[in-house]
Amino acid sequence: MDIMNILQPSNLLCPLILPAIVGFIILLIPKKVKYVSEFFALATTAYMLYVGFTLFGIKDAAVSYPWVKVGPLALNLDLVINQFSSFVVLFIAFFGLATVLYSIGYFRKEGANPRYYSFVLWTLGGAIGAVLSNNLIMLLIFWEIVTVLLFFLVNLGKNKENLAAAKSFAVLGITDAGMTFAVILIGILYNSVTISELSIKVDGFLPGLAYVLLFIGATAKAGAMPFHSWIPTVSESAATPVMAFLPASLDKLLGIYLLARISLNMFELTSVIYTIMLIVGAFTVLLSVLMALVQHDIRKLLSFHAISQVGYMVLGIGTGTVVGTVGGIFHMLNHSIYKSLLFFNAGAIEKQTGETDLSKIGGLARFMPITFVTTVIAAFSISGIPPLNGFFSKWMIYRGIVESKGIIFLAVAMFGSALTLASFIKVLHSTFLGAPTEVTKKAKEAPLSMITPMVVLALLCVLFGVFASYPLNNFILPALDKSAFGTIDTEAVIGASSWTPDLAAVLMLVGLVVGMIFFYLTKLTKVRTTKVYIGGEVPDTSEMRYSGVDFYKTIRELKIMGAAYSDAEKGWFDPYFVVAKIGNSAIMGMKKLHNGVLSTYLSWCLIGLAVLLIFLLLV
Repeated sequence: MDIMNILQPSNLLCPLILPAIVGFIILLIPKKVKYVSEFFALATTAYMLYVGFTLFGIKDAAVSYPWVKVGPLALNLDLVINQFSSFVVLFIAFFGLATVLYSIGYFRKEGANPRYYSFVLWTLGGAIGAVLSNNLIMLLIFWEIVTVLLFFLVNLGKNKENLAAAKSFAVLGITDAGMTFAVILIGILYNSVTISELSIKVDGFLPGLAYVLLFIGATAKAGAMPFHSWIPTVSESAATPVMAFLPASLDKLLGIYLLARISLNMFELTSVIYTIMLIVGAFTVLLSVLMALVQHDIRKLLSFHAISQVGYMVLGIGTGTVVGTVGGIFHMLNHSIYKSLLFFNAGAIEKQTGETDLSKIGGLARFMPITFVTTVIAAFSISGIPPLNGFFSKWMIYRGIVESKGIIFLAVAMFGSALTLASFIKVLHSTFLGAPTEVTKKAKEAPLSMITPMVVLALLCVLFGVFASYPLNNFILPALDKSAFGTIDTEAVIGASSWTPDLAAVLMLVGLVVGMIFFYLTKLTKVRTTKVYIGGEVPDTSEMRYSGVDFYKTIRELKIMGAAYSDAEKGWFDPYFVVAKIGNSAIMGMKKLHNGVLSTYLSWCLIGLAVLLIFLLLV
């Protein structure tokens, strides 16, 4: 049966038009009318998930609406559904529904801003439009819609929201401008902006420039270094459901989806490009997890881990191997699941205690047992502990790195996982274990609408790990059909995701040896001491309570690491901060030149005329 007889144009237009219409309807609902906005948002996202299921698994169906053509640049609404885009659309809709359901409980007392659910629905439609677009210009339009709506959603926050929103829009806006230049360049060079028609060999400066600009745009959206700094800034002000919906899930799906599309379908990459990707991935993994290790605010800590995990995805695709690429895309999905769960958990803790500072929280396991269990599952998953889903995608990335003979990158990836586990041991101890604090003694479990998506995501972490072959066979491997790898040996790839005892034993032995080396090195340094209470004394409870936030204080106190952390906190490794500093210095310098003295202006005019005259003579 012809698939086009089954798939009507409305099937692909519905995920774009329905959220837009319902979003406008929600704006018209009076604020005094309670729960109507929530009902419309929940019903719409539920129906979007149903549409996602109906589209899932469809191969190469398309609809096209020609609009405007200027030379080689055709602005057509070309929508394509294939096995890659269909599974991404399905999970975008799934995370949309989970976010709306969670938001109902999160904003239960104070109520959500009426615009919040409109922005969420429009973001959902824009993300699906970007995934379905087969025209690079339309993809850019939908891509920019998501960027603008991120700005609006962050602006609904409470603390420094204007600064955070402006920073996110500036960083993503600049990289989006680079993508626009790349699309124009591709249209001029290859007389087409239709993705399915392009097969570009990176054999010169201009094709390489086009790929690099698209690569930067994709990785900036996902949150890879060096265009990552907007995520920690946003985490300080945006509502927790916004963090779970955008930086944690949607932006990762969009960014890595585009990276995979351009790397596997649009461009034929060289070994130099793959090496650059490996370097970017390794730096992103290591530097971000080191920053996460010393954070005391749980949301900021999670934001740095959201950056770090992107490095694994870039590493996987950068290996240029089948197993590594499959692992990178699988990790994209797994990360969206467990990182959304972690932000949901953080939001539940924040709502029930009013705190996000780890030093002020403790003993929550007895008061919030479901949140505790789901946090443990998510923490072990992101750390790559078997048999959870994060382990299997990381394991495939490791295997891909081994095949590409990048042993240094393997060491960085494994070390990053060890530091991730160390970081979350601190989180679990500080938040759920130890003695309760004043803010946690009155805490109770989060409401049902918040717990439900948390439990579902935790179950997916377990199921996609224990039964990893199911998402690999149904989501990931079909997505690579007709890619640069051609026909894929499914059994071999599935086998690469399985646990290999001999290799695992070697890796564990290496980890133990490295751990022992670090342990004995610490013996050579001074240790921190505290008072000893024998009995009959009244201890200073503030000193006796050990929250765990200083588990890794020794690392920060090292001279080299301490200086690096200090510079990082001052923004010296933040391109946004550095450019702002340079720009501000240039503006201040120009202000000094405009001192109101006529002779100064005349001097500058004469110098300008002299320079212009010399230029004309040379030409």
